[in-house]
Amino acid sequence: MGAYRALLLFTARDWANHPIGPNGARLAPVGPDLDLNKLATRLSQQSSASVISGIHVLSFQPGRLANEDRCHVEDWLLPNGTWKMLAIFDGHGAGTEAVEFVLATLPATIKTAISRLPMEEDISDSTLGEILRTCVRDVDMRIQEDFVSLFPADIGTLSDDDIREAIRDPESAEGNSRVEVLRARTGTTALVALIKPDQSIHVANLGDCDAVVGVEGQSGWTSILSVHHNCTNEHEVARIRAEHPGEPECVNTTTERTLGLIGVTRGKSETMGDMFFKLPATYAERAAPLSLPPMHPNYDLKGLAARNITPPYLSNEADVVHFRLPHRDPTALPWPAQPAAVLILASDGLFNLFSRTKKVRQVSEAASMWCHAAASGSGEPGRNMALNILWDALQHSNGHNLYVDMISGEYGRRVDDTTIVVCPL
Repeated sequence: MGAYRALLLFTARDWANHPIGPNGARLAPVGPDLDLNKLATRLSQQSSASVISGIHVLSFQPGRLANEDRCHVEDWLLPNGTWKMLAIFDGHGAGTEAVEFVLATLPATIKTAISRLPMEEDISDSTLGEILRTCVRDVDMRIQEDFVSLFPADIGTLSDDDIREAIRDPESAEGNSRVEVLRARTGTTALVALIKPDQSIHVANLGDCDAVVGVEGQSGWTSILSVHHNCTNEHEVARIRAEHPGEPECVNTTTERTLGLIGVTRGKSETMGDMFFKLPATYAERAAPLSLPPMHPNYDLKGLAARNITPPYLSNEADVVHFRLPHRDPTALPWPAQPAAVLILASDGLFNLFSRTKKVRQVSEAASMWCHAAASGSGEPGRNMALNILWDALQHSNGHNLYVDMISGEYGRRVDDTTIVVCPL
């Protein structure tokens, strides 16, 4: 199978008045009777829900903003069998240049590195883990090196005109900056899952996306395969403070921001891109204000530069988790009757929705709900397991569906991009 990439570059409009979906298709109308079947059809269209070679995917943004999430699903036919590669990249920074670069580069980089290994022997967890960490680090360093190399000398010694000339894209009619600059000033999280032919799962995580594996039912179980690298994680906060002693503003747990601006610590505490949090303050002081198009007015570049004393503040070191499914008990139930496990990847928008409708506070509380929702009607033709999860996330315990408010313009708040990938195992 070739790679599937959910790009969803369509900028959403007022869905109540302009019911056009991400691919230009007219969305199913929803009348005042709030027919749930029509509502579900519209949600499926708007989120581009698809099943690609058995993998259930969608990406949802109902508001006026462009969807900055990206996902990637691909089968790798290697000498030792078929591998599956699943990934979600949650872009941020009022632009998609970094996330587009990572989407185009990281999966291929990982595949090339694995393809070079001898396939006649089993590839160890430690080897796979090092490949994943190295590939994430190398792709991020390419973004940094491509940006820094634009300047012919120490940026602190250059005039504004020198900097403008160095970063100007000669092919841009609008005078915008080179793509290397736009990649550096935007960023993305990264959640990558590899499934080997023996069904072992290997997850690399940078940022605050979620990976969950589990089985629904009375004898069900769930396991969390990712950790949030953001300012709500006390271990991440402690790490940043230990790395930057005497800098009380390096992380703020009240606003949940690193250097007052970004919510992750690796890719948001830990991320790819976001170079103004990783390079010396001079780049934020000199290059960022001159880059075009202008950065978002909420981006406090002076405050960022003032707090940027001992960079880097964001890490590109991915956490890697290895997981093997427990053996099924052949005596417990007839083999076909035993529920199958599912691997679920999701951007942080999914947990944000669940925290509103189900009042959960931890991913561990939501994980079993996601597995249950994915399994609901999973045997029916045409059912999309990712869409089942999104529908459940929008459904309040009182029966009200938030999607009704979103398409009518009554929701009154920004909806985070929500991307879900479900792989039956």
